[in-house]
Amino acid sequence: MKTSVQVVSEIEVVIEVELPSDKVGKELDRQLGEFSKRARVRGFRPGKAPKDLVRKSFASEIASEAVKRLVNESFAAAVESVGEHRLVGEPQVEPGVVRPGEPFKYAVRAQVKPRIEVHSWQGIEVAVAPTLVKSADIDAKVAGFQEKGKERVPVEDRASDTGDIIVIDTTGWVAGVRDTRLDMTGFEVKIGKGGMIPGFEDEVRGLSAGETKTFDIMFPEDYSPGLAGKPARFEARVQGVFSEELPNVDDDFATDLGFENLEEMRKDIHDKLAREAEVRRKDETERRVMAVVLERNQFPVPPAMVEKHLGDRARTLVQMFQQQGMPRDQAIQLVERNVEGLKVAAEYQVRRHLVLEAIARQEKIDVEEEELAAAIVGKIQDRGEKAAKLYERPEMREAERAEMIEKKALAVLIESASIVDAEPEPVSAG
Repeated sequence: MKTSVQVVSEIEVVIEVELPSDKVGKELDRQLGEFSKRARVRGFRPGKAPKDLVRKSFASEIASEAVKRLVNESFAAAVESVGEHRLVGEPQVEPGVVRPGEPFKYAVRAQVKPRIEVHSWQGIEVAVAPTLVKSADIDAKVAGFQEKGKERVPVEDRASDTGDIIVIDTTGWVAGVRDTRLDMTGFEVKIGKGGMIPGFEDEVRGLSAGETKTFDIMFPEDYSPGLAGKPARFEARVQGVFSEELPNVDDDFATDLGFENLEEMRKDIHDKLAREAEVRRKDETERRVMAVVLERNQFPVPPAMVEKHLGDRARTLVQMFQQQGMPRDQAIQLVERNVEGLKVAAEYQVRRHLVLEAIARQEKIDVEEEELAAAIVGKIQDRGEKAAKLYERPEMREAERAEMIEKKALAVLIESASIVDAEPEPVSAG
């Protein structure tokens, strides 16, 4: 077998394959023998027709099967002949034609990783906002704790008003006809929240516990089918009216939440917010440094790599939405509606990977077996027996090694950068 590799572009090669005529002849003879055993030729019992007649009657079928066999038997060796080129995606076969007494030629078109040399990546200067925790940020967290700790208090000395929760039973009519769809028992309405159809909260505002009121309102035109745009009558009977009272923010409040006092609670909130801000700053620093590197180093990206990353991300999102209770078909539709944005993000991630891979190669960054083993042991301890079986597969161990090398390369890139504490100019997210 002869092979030659033609470089079409930085991300595509064509492998030209030639098989000798004697191999072609043997395969054609073998296929003729197979067809002779089972071919049905008029006037002959199966397997009894003369081979010349079978060859003539089934010439195209014999040739087609011979092509399949010849390609299948030589494909793996042909792909291995690409040398330093790193294939990505599924190579596409461009089959030739078999003719007795002639060599068989075919081509394999394949996408490859671009062989890039990253330049101007050291000493990049970027501006990143400093990690500051403001008193207002702490106050907002405290307010959230207050909201969770609020209590309902019955309102007995006045009528319901904005901010109150009114608990009602209703009976309803639509266009003058009794309609049980409007019947509710113990239904809660927070006045002023805007959770009901327009006008409903205004009608029940001012009612007190034990009161009954009948009122007419119209369903909006964009309401659910069967009710949209129709007049409705409600009879509302008030079970009770409640106000919500927030707890006082003091030492007792902090103690109830597990802290010694209010000062300790605010310090704990400050420290958590500072850690979160530092993580965001780290992510923002990496994003901005990477944006500069990618701007300085332009290169084509193999579509197969983008499609793979896009497919993996789409499947992950569908699974995540399903775990949140969304039906599978609805989850798929949601992902499909956002596929263009996901594709942009996928291309960015592929570019990022290729740049970091190249930096690792240039800087001779590697992961020793002991380091890899320790990382895998840590993941097995976190994830259990399922992960242990997963990492028995060599390809998973190599994927883990590649991820670790990429992280090291990113660390080298960030360490070489100059980070200025300042409000930066906006850049594309990628």
